[in-house]
Amino acid sequence: MDRKDDMDLESLKNMLSDVPDTDEFDLDSIIAEVSGQAPAKAAEPMPKASAEPEKPVEPQPAPAAETKAEEPQTAPRNKKDKTAKKAAETAAAAAEHESVEEAREARIAAREQKMEERERRTAQKIAERQARREAKLAEKEAAEKAAEQQEIVEEAAAEEASRKASISRKQARAARIAADQAEEEEDIKLVDPEVAMHAARRRSGILSFRSLLVLILAAAAAYLSFAPSFKALPLPVVLDILQNPTIGIGALAALQILALLIGIDVFGNGFSSLLHGRPARGTLVSFAALASLLHCASLLVFPDQGGVAVPYTAVSILLLYAEMREARGRSLAQARSYRAVCEAEQPLAVYSHYDSDIDACNAVKCPLYDASSFLTEIERPDTVDRFSLIYTPIALALAIILSLVASFNCGEPVRFFWAFSAILSVSAPIGLLCAFGASYKNTASRLLRSGAAIAGARQANLLRGTEKVMLLENDLFPTGSIELEAIDNLGRITDEQILGCAAALTESAGLELGRVLTDTTKERFGITFTARDVRLVEGGVTGAVGTSRIVLGTAALMVKMGVPIESGHKGQINMYLVVDNALAGVLTMRYQTTKNTYKAMRLMRRMHMNAVLAVRDFNISPAMIEEEFDLRRGFADQPDPAGVDRLLNPNYAKGDAPAAILTREGAGPFMQVLRGADKLAGAVRSALTLGTFAGLLGMLIVFYLLYQNAADALPVMNILLYQLIWYIPVFIITQQTR
Repeated sequence: MDRKDDMDLESLKNMLSDVPDTDEFDLDSIIAEVSGQAPAKAAEPMPKASAEPEKPVEPQPAPAAETKAEEPQTAPRNKKDKTAKKAAETAAAAAEHESVEEAREARIAAREQKMEERERRTAQKIAERQARREAKLAEKEAAEKAAEQQEIVEEAAAEEASRKASISRKQARAARIAADQAEEEEDIKLVDPEVAMHAARRRSGILSFRSLLVLILAAAAAYLSFAPSFKALPLPVVLDILQNPTIGIGALAALQILALLIGIDVFGNGFSSLLHGRPARGTLVSFAALASLLHCASLLVFPDQGGVAVPYTAVSILLLYAEMREARGRSLAQARSYRAVCEAEQPLAVYSHYDSDIDACNAVKCPLYDASSFLTEIERPDTVDRFSLIYTPIALALAIILSLVASFNCGEPVRFFWAFSAILSVSAPIGLLCAFGASYKNTASRLLRSGAAIAGARQANLLRGTEKVMLLENDLFPTGSIELEAIDNLGRITDEQILGCAAALTESAGLELGRVLTDTTKERFGITFTARDVRLVEGGVTGAVGTSRIVLGTAALMVKMGVPIESGHKGQINMYLVVDNALAGVLTMRYQTTKNTYKAMRLMRRMHMNAVLAVRDFNISPAMIEEEFDLRRGFADQPDPAGVDRLLNPNYAKGDAPAAILTREGAGPFMQVLRGADKLAGAVRSALTLGTFAGLLGMLIVFYLLYQNAADALPVMNILLYQLIWYIPVFIITQQTR
């Protein structure tokens, strides 16, 4: 190649060197091609890191020397042709590069699309897995909640079932009592209360006189029985049973017959009640007197039968005296109860009402729905009468059986009369015979002075079983114990208007507080208003007076309404008057505790009873009552306004039998009734328990001594001492009812 060609190549190289250093051009390949060497394969652009590596370009072998030697012989190329050829090659390289780029971009796009599809599928799987996991957790939580709810429902159902079972037992007991009462009422004949009062008083006076004569005869019989054994006691020889048994025993029999004639009604009622299927305690007394007469006759007919020589005449006469005193006490108590009925113009009745809503027995005061119902309760068979229906047949049958066994064991059947008389003499202890009359008489006398009367021990036992006592406003704060102390006017209306609005609201609501405010308004010659749309709310009363909306209530109600209260008006007995949503004044009230009410509340505390406040006065609350009367926390309970309305319903205790009546208002007579009922029921129960134990134990002891033929251990004195010793605790218990 000549010099000129060399220069051209150098200039071309310099020109091409100005091209940007990119991967699109390979300068060395272009120069080799121009210089006549074998053209090298255009270098492809360097792939990116993500592209696949390309194979390295292998160098072409240099052309033979003959070819280079022959090139100068050819005609020299034109520069323009070289430029065009170079441009064509450049365009081809550019097109090839573009195609490579497009392929690479396509591959990258496909790869990115695959990655996105893979990520989408992965995210979808994760979402599906999370959804399944959340669904399982939700199902598990739902199952747990359902199990817990089922347990709660089962527990509630069990509690409800147990409560219904207990209620059903109480309802069955109430139904049984109602059935017994309906059966007993068939034999009850009512008379005018005043006539019944005079008849009962006359009978009690006659029984008192006749029982005194019987007691004298019992003392005479005891003297005739003891004197032969005590030489210090003077006794004519003709009446000495040991020296002259015929006259002595005849004298005792005569005293026995005379005593039976004096108490013929009591003696006859014993057999009459047995024939009518209602054996009473007097039945044992009548059989004891009959057995004593038979024993006297057997001693006269068979003088050498063995055993005791003195019959138990003194004991049987003493038992007749005890039965007459019991009848006297019961008649006197009924006379006092009838007197209370006659003196009362509109008496209130005291009921023992079972409230199914709270599952408790409440002692409540309600109007006497039927005047004859209380008279029926007075004449109804009492607790001791129902007890006698069980004890008397058992004691009588046991006495007959034990007497037969004891007499035939000795081989002398004639001793049956002795054994029968001895066992019957202890089968009816004096404490058992006097278990009710004296206690009922003392309780009726005490209640009559307090303005009340109770029907008997059966109704007293019902009142004793009450758990709560329903107290009204008049029971807690009688008339005159509530006063207006001061009026704090905030300047919106006058004092007379504040007092008139408060009086109108409370008077229309039927509160005792309304009567107090109305009387105060009249005393101050204030303005009286008429309230409309009056409604009791928790903590106050609302209504309309004129065109204004009035609210009267406690501090708690003001807080609920969002009415600001000054710090100096946060007392328990302050009432706040709001007129058209603005505080207008504060009325300060004074609730004074009376002496009788205070004693009644303290008495209720000692009796372990709780109070139910059936009051509409929003100032009266359990906390206030406990503070005013110095009571323990939790002593008083107050239902919601709907519960108060239910308790104050006149028909709340309708259908229950009245246990007592009240002729005076207040908590004092009410609590005296409950206290008297508690003492009477407790005394009767204790006396019956002691009497039953003494009777059964005495029968077993006497039978044992009779079986052992120990006549020396069964004289009249020992039987009398046994009777008197067991009567001492009953006498002490009876005195507690005074």
